[in-house]
Amino acid sequence: MFGRKGKKRRSSVAGGLTLLMEGTSVQGELVAEGDIRVDGNVSGSISCKATLIIGSEGVVEGEITTENMRVAGRFKGNAEVSGELRLEATAVIDGDLTVAVLDVEDGAKLNGSVFMKQDTEFGERFQEKEPEPQLSGAKSI
Repeated sequence: MFGRKGKKRRSSVAGGLTLLMEGTSVQGELVAEGDIRVDGNVSGSISCKATLIIGSEGVVEGEITTENMRVAGRFKGNAEVSGELRLEATAVIDGDLTVAVLDVEDGAKLNGSVFMKQDTEFGERFQEKEPEPQLSGAKSI
């Protein structure tokens, strides 16, 4: 929805997959090089260098730092997503998000603030843009 299309996400095959099944609870700090999928409960901080997926039954409360994130369940806290954040229709978010790309499906609930990381190339072009010429004969007010 917001951001650049066509950007491929980095494959995380080398890091593997960390899977927290439904009925599993974790308190504390979770750190992974590869993808993480949460279908249980996590209370604490998550640092993921690939993609964090919160499944439809997943509940995460705490601080998140990740490259990409997909939410179908519940998240309460603050998240820093350097790539794409996708909120599926069943997602419920309470907190502040900092993202580069945001994709929100109809039905997702987001209570908080979203801060979009500025594309450096776009920012440079925007700042260098010259003022638009005025129409001949038009008077400035």
